[in-house]
Parts: sequence; structure tokens; C-alpha cells
Amino acid sequence: MPIRLSPLSLCLVTALVAGSLPAAAQVIGAPPAIRTIDIPPSRIAPPEAAPLEAEAAPETKPAAVETPRAGGLVLDLPRPGASDTRVPPPPTAPSAEQLAMEAIAAAEAEKLRQVNSAQLSAAQAQLDRIAADKAAQQERLARYRTEAAAHAAAMSDYAAQLAAARADRERWEADVAACRAGDRLRCGVTDGRR
Repeated sequence: MPIRLSPLSLCLVTALVAGSLPAAAQVIGAPPAIRTIDIPPSRIAPPEAAPLEAEAAPETKPAAVETPRAGGLVLDLPRPGASDTRVPPPPTAPSAEQLAMEAIAAAEAEKLRQVNSAQLSAAQAQLDRIAADKAAQQERLARYRTEAAAHAAAMSDYAAQLAAARADRERWEADVAACRAGDRLRCGVTDGRR
């Protein structure tokens, strides 16, 4: 199965490779490495006692003290309160490999920015489409409610007309029945023809 590199994995690889290079550690701002000196144990001389006057005058003290350690290791540690007079090493020019890795990382970062921007515009277009669909649905719903209210009003008017027509017919049938029963006042006016 081939290895597929994503922009995130390339950025992580770049950071790991750049972090392992000593020049990159100096550029990032890591503290300078402690200088060590290997001295065979037979060559280590016991420290001489310093006179009391030298301890009283801080300007005569050296900035760093070499303390012998077991195994011939001497650490160059600054005294507390003393200013560090060491000059940091000058920054080295980046190597071709480091420049290539930085170019790859920059290209991947630009590609990632483009993909993110395309994704953002697609998401915004989708949100705009959803908002337009929602507005259209609200408009259709309002139109439906208006039409439903108009239909209900028309049905109410129709029911009122039906009720009035039924009442008229019932009154007419009652008048016809009364006329046949002999109540001539309730008979309709005719032109004399039968």
C-alpha cells in the first residue's frame, strides 16, 4: 500500500526534520549548548583556595567557573548574578536540503490555504442556497396560508348561501303546502295560465 502524504503530515515531517537540524535549533532560538571539556582524571588539579579579597570584589571574579566532575567532565557554568560574556555563534546559512524542505512546506501551506478557501466558499455557497430555499419555503407557506384563509372564507360564504337557499326553499314549500290547503294568501301570484 503506497504512503499518501497529506498537507498535515508533510508539515509534521518538515517540523520534525527541521527540529533535528542543529542550524534550525539555533534559528528557532534554542539556548546555546553547554561547552564540555573532557579531561582525564589524572590531569585534574584540586582547585586552589581563593583569597578573601577576591571574593569581596565582584569585578575581579571570572564570569564562569570550571568545576571538576568525576570522569573528567568539566562544566562551564556562569556564576549567579554575573553577566554572560559569551558571544553566541553566528547563524549558519541554511543548507540546500533545509531550503528545499522550507520550499515544500511553503508550497504545501499555500495549497492548504487554497483548499481551505475553496472549502469556505463552497460552504458559504451552500449556506446561501439553504437560506434561499428557506426563504422560498417561507414564501410558499405564507402563500398557502393566504390561499387557505381565502378558501375558508369562500367556503363560509358558500355555506351561508346554501343555508339561505335552503331556507328560501323551505319557505316556498311551506307556502305551496298552505296554498293547497286552502290558504289563498300564501299562494303565489300567477298570470292565470296553468
